Amino acid sequence: MSSQTLVLSPEKIKEMATYYQHYMQSPVPYSIFRAKKNGIVITAYQSGKVLFQGHGAENEAAIWGTASQKTPSSKTPPTSHLPHDFADWTIIGSDEVGNGSYFGALTVCAVYLPKEKQPLMKELGVKDSKLLTDKQIIELAWQIKECVPYHLTVCSPEKYNEANQTRNANAIKVSLHNFTLQKLIAKLSDNEKNQLQGILIDEFTSEKNYYQYLKNEANPYKDKIYFEKKGESRHLAVACASIIARAAFLESLTELGKPYNIILPSGAGLNVDQIGRRLIKQFGPKVLDKTAKLHFANTQKILGK
Repeated sequence: MSSQTLVLSPEKIKEMATYYQHYMQSPVPYSIFRAKKNGIVITAYQSGKVLFQGHGAENEAAIWGTASQKTPSSKTPPTSHLPHDFADWTIIGSDEVGNGSYFGALTVCAVYLPKEKQPLMKELGVKDSKLLTDKQIIELAWQIKECVPYHLTVCSPEKYNEANQTRNANAIKVSLHNFTLQKLIAKLSDNEKNQLQGILIDEFTSEKNYYQYLKNEANPYKDKIYFEKKGESRHLAVACASIIARAAFLESLTELGKPYNIILPSGAGLNVDQIGRRLIKQFGPKVLDKTAKLHFANTQKILGK
């Protein structure tokens, strides 16, 4: 599917809304409007970015302006052990978020990014999620999900704590990455599978350990997998996966806190201990089972043990 993105002024977007008023569809989160004309979907976001998708998207976008020709360098950092042109490959990138946070879910996302979609991701502003604000991450996640195949797995604290009875944190992450990759690959067309050149997992344990844990999985996926620390700086596919996973993690902090009238904090610092003590004082120790990863040292501090 052809795609094009423009960055336009509020005045121009208002003009577009009038132009497409007879083609309007239900808006998506963080959008000003969404329309569909002659098979082309036009989505205008609050950030000022307007995404055109479908056959003839370039021609439709040309009515309103031209896309920036500036694109960041796609060279792989010299410290990488990946093939020299890996950053330009068509790959699946996989990353997890929430493993360092006491409260909230552990989220894993895998994104299939064909090389022809990389310029679009750069235009949207995809980069290392650590360089983005939470608001930018939530908005970008919706845009990425509209453009490329992905699968998101959300492991709630309850499920995480149950799994942690028999598996350590890295074994759980290996299982979640393997499951998420399998689910995404099942969504791909035969053509997309044929174009797939590799899979990059943001490295959280050694390659040796990953495959050791993988032996415990019923359907282990092993084909053309690469591992790199700071994977989001090695390929945009991992950056895309990290953004979607972080948006889901942030959502979990809100959703898990709703029954207790609080947005749960991320991380594992002193503020987390304070919130934890407040929660168990109001709702009892069992509240941690539903909101937190119990193997963290925070649990003992919160319970005063």
